Amino acid sequence: MLTHVSKIDKHGRIELPDELLEACGLLPETEVFIELKDGGIFVKPKLTATPVTQNISNIDLPVADWETMEKEIEEGRLK
Repeated sequence: MLTHVSKIDKHGRIELPDELLEACGLLPETEVFIELKDGGIFVKPKLTATPVTQNISNIDLPVADWETMEKEIEEGRLK
């Protein structure tokens, strides 16, 4: 477990050491969730969800299958 003692500056900022940031996958400009939990503060990266259409498009399907799927959706057989 990594531990570190820091001070809060007059602007409410806390500087975290690089090894903690790297261990948590926090890069500069990363959006984070901050929660008050069990008397402490919990910080975790806000993960961006890949749209399901992007995941589907990453699947290597033959073009004919895409055309069939599109036709099935348009005809109301797939949702």
